[in-house]
Amino acid sequence: MRSIQKFSLVATSALTAFLIACGGSSTDSTEEVQPQQVAEPDTGTVEPPALPDTGAAPAFTIPEEAAEITPATTIPAEEGKGILLDDMEDGNNEILLGGTFWYTYDDKDNDGASIILTPINDEGYPKARRSDNGTNYTWAVYYKLDKGDYQYDPYVGWGFELPDSIDYSRFGGITYWYKGGAHEVHVEVSDVTDYDVHLAKFPVARAWTKATVRFKDLEQGGWGKEVEFNAKNIIKISFQAKGDGKQDSVLIDNVYLQDSSEVAKDSADMKINDPVIPVDTIGDITITNPLQEKAMKYLNKGINITNWLEENGTVFKGEFKFDEADVKLMAENGIKSLRLPIDLDQYTTNRNKFVDDTTGTIELEFDDENLFTVLDSFVEWTGRYGMSIVIDYHEYDNSYNTISAKKPGYTKMMATVWKHVAAHFAANEREDIFYELLNEPDMTNGKVTTANWRKAAKEDIDSIRTVDKKHTVIFGDAKWYDIKLLANGSPLDDDNVIYAVHTYDPFVFTHQGADWADTKTIKNLMFPYDKEKWSEYSADFGVKKNTVAWVATGVKDYYKNGNKEAILSVVLPAKKWAVKNNVPVIINEFGAYRNKSDAQSVLNYLTALREISDTLQIPLQHWGYTGGFALFESEGASPKGTKLIEGVKEAYGLE
Repeated sequence: MRSIQKFSLVATSALTAFLIACGGSSTDSTEEVQPQQVAEPDTGTVEPPALPDTGAAPAFTIPEEAAEITPATTIPAEEGKGILLDDMEDGNNEILLGGTFWYTYDDKDNDGASIILTPINDEGYPKARRSDNGTNYTWAVYYKLDKGDYQYDPYVGWGFELPDSIDYSRFGGITYWYKGGAHEVHVEVSDVTDYDVHLAKFPVARAWTKATVRFKDLEQGGWGKEVEFNAKNIIKISFQAKGDGKQDSVLIDNVYLQDSSEVAKDSADMKINDPVIPVDTIGDITITNPLQEKAMKYLNKGINITNWLEENGTVFKGEFKFDEADVKLMAENGIKSLRLPIDLDQYTTNRNKFVDDTTGTIELEFDDENLFTVLDSFVEWTGRYGMSIVIDYHEYDNSYNTISAKKPGYTKMMATVWKHVAAHFAANEREDIFYELLNEPDMTNGKVTTANWRKAAKEDIDSIRTVDKKHTVIFGDAKWYDIKLLANGSPLDDDNVIYAVHTYDPFVFTHQGADWADTKTIKNLMFPYDKEKWSEYSADFGVKKNTVAWVATGVKDYYKNGNKEAILSVVLPAKKWAVKNNVPVIINEFGAYRNKSDAQSVLNYLTALREISDTLQIPLQHWGYTGGFALFESEGASPKGTKLIEGVKEAYGLE
């Protein structure tokens, strides 16, 4: 979530800064580009010549225009059933529809330090400049992006309002020509009131390039309220450049609203196939290790409390977002196990000093009052209501990563944290308290190697065992508790470990509509795959021109992956590895994002996982209690559960 931006118009004549080179090299070719999902790194930015250090800020000047410009490229005029909003040929800042004008804005209201300039007229207002594309004039901005004290990516922008005298409902897209830096085009509608505008992103282009955007391909940034795009309510067309330290220019020409009849149509890109159901030989699932019985007894039919103590920067300070009433509600509805994600190292008070210490003289210090208030409370409540508890060291801040994983001080810190926690609970006679070493090591990008993570895990376990040999440890491998990594490895050198994997297969179903994932535009996927409800058009399931390849492929292959047997095929190697090594394995994260999924399909998915669990004797812990992956309903804006969602009891097999 990012803060709401307050945009301000800037009088460019009052700014001072440095000279920014315009446009870069050009060629005689033009091309048409579609929007990209993520703006490419601006590796082609032309840096301005070095300025002498005179001790004072240099005067900011815009590159002088030649009296005559020989065009390197000629762009065609826009003609059709749509509306040409502005071709800049009048040389001023008023759009062709009349009554509204181009404006610029920057991030200074948000404590940023970015600068944006454009040529100005005699009255000090922005105006168009001479063009090199075969037309007379183009709109041009020059900018330097500097975040200053702003928390997020610095930005500058430019655009114009549209008159309300036109019915925009007949339009289906926008085209324009541009040359210069990477940027976003925003098609702003009155329905959006929190700046989470509908947008598309375009990369650097050092030759004049035609940008084409279908309105149906626009996406919101994702930090505000989701609003369905309605062309009828368009009020502005604007552009924005973002990214700390960038300096560049962007030239814009021939901004054109496409009539719906001119917009490219979706093409039939899929076949309606019969479902493909894999057939696997399960074989013997017997595990004689007593930890298998323990896992089935204490870790099955479990649940995660989510969106609280694991969140980046969230530290318990005496106020319970979830409490005894929640534990009681879970237990009364048949939940047997609670996994409590908590970022344990957030309760150290000198972590960085300890990590960086090379003398071995600094002791790791803790905020025990808050750490053990929250842990002791949940240990007490789960014991009172007959539930097990997993203390899950869960980092959303990704402080354990490819860099820190190689620091002896960091792994020593994690081991010391675990020793501190284990020492506190060592005397507790309950056998259903579990220590989960670290959720999804390097969870941001999964690039920490299994070798480095297993080395750290051994250090954690060795540290725990100096004070507590009783309580069972839970270990999951690198790369988001990857099943293949676990199946290719060996058990750890400790006989009191239960092994965990995560599965969200098929991901395009379980994360459809999730605004933090590449699947945020995916919709209408049912579970299991149903030939009678399928379509030849991937666009019907939210696949857009800018959808990443693996997501588009996941939709096109859904007839093969959207069934219980396909999920079982994914999980089965973990069970076979567990049988081979006579150790238990659990699934302590799975679930489907409810906000954009058919309710019955979510229940079908939950039933499938429960049946796989029963078949393979693999305990399940669901992600999560409330929120987007909820098993329990919440009343109004409250995060607290109020009752089990209808159908969950049967689907999850709760008693």
